[in-house]
Amino acid sequence: MKRSPLVIIALIVGAFLAAGAGCSSDPNVEGAKLDLRNKDYDRALENVNEALARNPENVEAWDLKGQILQEQLSTVDDVEQHSQLVEEMVEAYQRAKELGAGDDVDQRLRLAFYNEFQRGFRAFEQGREDEAAYEDAIQYFRNAALIQPDSAGAYVNMAYAMINAGRQEDAIEPFEKAIELGEDSPDTYIYLSELYRVAGRNDDAVALLERAKEVYPDNVDIDTALLNAYQAAGRTDEALEQYRAAVERDPNNKLYRYNYGTLLLGAERFDEAIEQLKAAIELDPEYVDALSNLGSAYTNKAVAINDQIREMDDALRQERANLSEQEIQQREAEMDALVEQRTEMFRQAIEPLERAQAILEARGEDAQRICFALFQAYAQTRQTDKAESVAACAGVDVN
Repeated sequence: MKRSPLVIIALIVGAFLAAGAGCSSDPNVEGAKLDLRNKDYDRALENVNEALARNPENVEAWDLKGQILQEQLSTVDDVEQHSQLVEEMVEAYQRAKELGAGDDVDQRLRLAFYNEFQRGFRAFEQGREDEAAYEDAIQYFRNAALIQPDSAGAYVNMAYAMINAGRQEDAIEPFEKAIELGEDSPDTYIYLSELYRVAGRNDDAVALLERAKEVYPDNVDIDTALLNAYQAAGRTDEALEQYRAAVERDPNNKLYRYNYGTLLLGAERFDEAIEQLKAAIELDPEYVDALSNLGSAYTNKAVAINDQIREMDDALRQERANLSEQEIQQREAEMDALVEQRTEMFRQAIEPLERAQAILEARGEDAQRICFALFQAYAQTRQTDKAESVAACAGVDVN
């Protein structure tokens, strides 16, 4: 999905301030002012550069050079040439400030930042029709960041433009810079963590999302992303301990119960997973994800029991000749008990799966995954009619 820039800059920009009043002692500076009024930018730059060649510390000349370049920017649409002018403008204004120029320079820089940001935004929107425009957006946002290096918004939007241009790895650095500058929206944390994951930096993703969780302790998306990051990093034990402690601190938090149960399910600790997921559902009877995972906990436990039955059956066939009749009967009775337990697990999976299906269908959402699990559970419990009733939803051809 193409993302629009998160940050829309809204500035109240004052009137563009012309060069200071009074006459200059340098004739080239005066000539440059006249050229600027006539919009002869090339001649204006020639004059001001001559003034600076004679006196590199002429603050008025540096300020005027910045103004000339800033006005010229509006006439140059070639991105490369435009960006070169931005660099020269910033250099001129910075030098003017170093030499003691007043607040007028900051005002002009704010206006220049706003203009570059708007160019970036327009190019980003154009990218929806022409993906090559995302590259232009990247450069315009980079220009904005050059003008105001402390603008987190410029870096955030540069990163989104890079993502949409297919430069996911390049987007990492501007996202990092934005967070360093104070950007802390949940989306920024989540997108950067995903970029870390794709780049194989799973531990960095975990560290970032742990930091995000401190800022947004109740954000569901961050919590889910952190859960996935722990698993991708192979740090399931840490995740289990974190969510176990979270449940102890706040047992009525359905998200903590759900995440802890989901981790336990992934660790094949089915009975504990069932306990946590049931608790989440008690807190929210329409918690579809918890209902779905509770059904999965039962069915996965049934599959694990089935594997146990198969291993016992294989062992019995291999050892039967060396066993007494009583020993054979004992093993067969144990397998029969496990078969009944397996069937019971499938039977218990049905109720939460049926509830999840009903909720999703009432919302008009896709229930195929739930229906497929239900189809299996019905089939394993010999409820043929019910299995056939969900076959279409499950995407299963029973004909």
